[in-house]
Amino acid sequence: MLNPYHTAINVPKVLEIQNRQYQEAIPLEQEVPASSQVDAAVQITSVGNFMLMSMTGSFTTKYLDEQDPADDGICRMFVQLLDGSNQRPLFDDFIAANLFLSPGRVRAVAGLGDPSDQLYLEYPFVYTFPQNGQILVRIRNTATFANTLRIMFKGIRIFAANRQG
Repeated sequence: MLNPYHTAINVPKVLEIQNRQYQEAIPLEQEVPASSQVDAAVQITSVGNFMLMSMTGSFTTKYLDEQDPADDGICRMFVQLLDGSNQRPLFDDFIAANLFLSPGRVRAVAGLGDPSDQLYLEYPFVYTFPQNGQILVRIRNTATFANTLRIMFKGIRIFAANRQG
């Protein structure tokens, strides 16, 4: 952490650096029907490359119990992360969402929406996605009820070296 009392902050230099790169957060939210798999994606756009640094997120755990939606806390959401520009798998296979997302499970029945982990720990994952690419998220829901997955991709937007202001 920068201690502004021990190191002088050169504001013009900071602003110059921000013309080349800055922190950005890209959200994804996707509902996945019961017993199905969907591909969701976030666009990197032509603004610049995106260096992913970490992820946070949540997911619901609804399932059908005696014809009523219930929530038993079992993770039925599985995720595979890919680089959409070249289909490179970044998770070798599907990973249970509770292994890398925090705050994690959110109870989604009868108005309960409290997350299971109040610490909001970030999952560190460094990978650079090219401009005009996408972060592809393959999501599998093994429950007998629709569930929702939310991920916040946190990283650094990096502009081309010849970008002006």
